[in-house]
Amino acid sequence: MCLRGDYEAIKIIKSKRDLLEKQGIRLINDYVNSEISVIISPLKDTPEYSVYYKDIKDLKNVIYEEDPEKALFKAIAYPKSKFNHVIVGIDPGMLCGYVILGDGIAIGEGKISCNLIGNTIKKELEKIPYVNKEVILGSGEGWIIAGNSLLKNGLSYKIVREDEVAKFIPKTPILKIFKDKDVRSAMAIALRGSRNWMDH
Repeated sequence: MCLRGDYEAIKIIKSKRDLLEKQGIRLINDYVNSEISVIISPLKDTPEYSVYYKDIKDLKNVIYEEDPEKALFKAIAYPKSKFNHVIVGIDPGMLCGYVILGDGIAIGEGKISCNLIGNTIKKELEKIPYVNKEVILGSGEGWIIAGNSLLKNGLSYKIVREDEVAKFIPKTPILKIFKDKDVRSAMAIALRGSRNWMDH
């Protein structure tokens, strides 16, 4: 549940809602007659805070965080304070499709120029609380450009051969939630990468 009504929080919730709800994570903006796992608190000095403060001040499952994206990631990781393991899968090509998994939950996706993929992933990871991370890069066209971009932004990576990914794409329902084929490939690379990779 997100009790924040500020524009940035609403924008973040809207951008992530479809991806998360396809995985069974419901995002609601008010109290309903159902069990609530975690609550994102309104910002102080807002109308929402004055309305809800008395109801949530003694609860333990409340996330207080000014940055709305960080707040959402903390809520997804709850009751842990951080994701144990974050995996980034990248499918290089004319553009780089990417997927970010936090403990097996897809929490980010997109497509960007391979020249910019390193900076994009770095900024995404700065918002995500985690203990360990892996960046898995496919070996397709554009992997050198993508790899250089990752290294330039301080991100080491592992390479997985895309012919093996294509041959042994994991038969998992989570692949079906992505409409874009490059993002689906990035997901397959992330899932396959932990089992068959070369360090860089």
